[in-house]
Amino acid sequence: MSDTLTLPPPITTERKCSIEEVFDASFIELLKLVPANPYVRALILKFSGKLPPADCEMFDALKDWVEFNCVKRIRKSTASQQPDDDGISIEVDFSEQEYGRAHYSVERSGSDTYQLSAEDLVGIIRDNIADGGAISAVVEAIAKRIDDDAWNECDPNLDDYGEYEYSDHDSNGADNSETKFSREHIRNAVLRFVQENHPELAAEL
Repeated sequence: MSDTLTLPPPITTERKCSIEEVFDASFIELLKLVPANPYVRALILKFSGKLPPADCEMFDALKDWVEFNCVKRIRKSTASQQPDDDGISIEVDFSEQEYGRAHYSVERSGSDTYQLSAEDLVGIIRDNIADGGAISAVVEAIAKRIDDDAWNECDPNLDDYGEYEYSDHDSNGADNSETKFSREHIRNAVLRFVQENHPELAAEL
């Protein structure tokens, strides 16, 4: 009787992504300059969730490691978002300065659409009409709401820009958070909404 030798299945290795799908262009340039820098490697851990092995000291080796071991960062497409109802959508630009355990800071920015429901919008309009306010008061009320809520309700997918600033300070978090949007856009969206849906309110604004 002869024994049948069963060979293990061949090991296939495929790249999971390209390095451009994990890091943005400015960070890739930083990797090319100082791939073995401990602060840079700490940022790799932060962005990818994995720490490269010590023998990846050159950019090409680091690039191969990233593409075989990391997954691309999925970005939400705001173009595919559909509003929940017939309210208004306001495009909001976000920016902040991020701090991390790798002793660095870098400016970040992004944008997303802030959705204000029809119910909430009508409530704001009615409250301001009752207080004797005009369209400008409605615009300011909506602007305040965006300033207060946009960071919690939107997902701007912030990208790094500018230079990485390193220091010896061990801090975490972010500050200098800002939102920017067009009040004229708000005004036009409100007027269009009431004209199409609540003409009785349009006459009072």
